[in-house]
Amino acid sequence: DALPIFFIQHIISSSIMSSSSEELTSRLVVALGSASTIKIGAVEEGLSTISQQPIIVKGIDVASGVPPQPKGRDETQRGAYNRAEGALTAFPEAILAIGIENGMYENVNAVLVDAACIVFLYRRHDDDEEKRIVTIVAWSDELVIPVDGTMAPGPNGEWSYLKDPHIVVTNGARNRKAFLADTIRAVIERREIMIEEAP
Repeated sequence: DALPIFFIQHIISSSIMSSSSEELTSRLVVALGSASTIKIGAVEEGLSTISQQPIIVKGIDVASGVPPQPKGRDETQRGAYNRAEGALTAFPEAILAIGIENGMYENVNAVLVDAACIVFLYRRHDDDEEKRIVTIVAWSDELVIPVDGTMAPGPNGEWSYLKDPHIVVTNGARNRKAFLADTIRAVIERREIMIEEAP
């Protein structure tokens, strides 16, 4: 179930307080369910203020279990969750696993938009020493998808053939990495964001 957004700050702070400098290097590993340089850079940037110790982001290409262009919030969130779960399985030493999936859907104003769902998973021990998974789901700001035919679609049904259509749609004001990093940073800095139940 969803927990307050401050849990990530608490997790890493606790790790720092209870570890030596040598142990920190191996313990502050964040697993990412993607090998995308944009996503890896976004996670590194989004987590950059959380600790004075280096955080190692290990990206791995895992199956999302959804089409290349997810449609609807449910399908998009499912893809993000699958990516986070795959990353946590691949890197059991990680203190945190992240899955990122961009999808398209009609928002509450019936406008076609793109947004990223970001799922955070953390394996922790309860008092009874049984492991359980803590889950948080966050959504990035929405990007209005051009419907005037100016954006060529991708080969697998993506609404854009570009890896970073955000920089084009916003006329250079904000790239895709910024959309993702800002969302991750918002979770870390305890801003008010949408928290939902995990699938």
